[in-house]
Amino acid sequence: MSNNHKSSNESINDVVNRLRNNRKQASSSHNTTSDDKVRADNVSLRVRSYQRASTKTLLPKANERNRIVNQIVKQLLFSELTQGQALKELRINVLGLKQDVYAKLVDVSRKTLSDIENDRGNYKTDILNKVFKPFGLRVGLIPSSTSMLNSLLNSNKSPIDE
Repeated sequence: MSNNHKSSNESINDVVNRLRNNRKQASSSHNTTSDDKVRADNVSLRVRSYQRASTKTLLPKANERNRIVNQIVKQLLFSELTQGQALKELRINVLGLKQDVYAKLVDVSRKTLSDIENDRGNYKTDILNKVFKPFGLRVGLIPSSTSMLNSLLNSNKSPIDE
């Protein structure tokens, strides 16, 4: 293994370890016991230009990240983005991580992450849940009818409450 490749792997490991430590600190400071909850607002990462993570621009603040996540989820719900496009936008615009670093963080291969982001392959729910978990999302059922979805989103009562 060349020194360049080895130092690249070490820096990825360093980033992953830093993220995990920040996640643990956030969990303990908020009296939660979930070690696998990612608190993006406590992670000092960098955002990228369009395709790659950049080391020059700081991540948006927590409320801006929440707005971005909500906007992307809304686009996903209304089929304006595919699942893969949504994941890529979340990874880049919310966490500012490159594929290899993010794949290591969520414990999937970079190829698997790439395939999901490019809407290739047919991955099981547990894999999809792993890659969306840092954003507080999981795979589920949504209405196929836009009017039913709008009705559910705009109602004050939960359908379960009725």
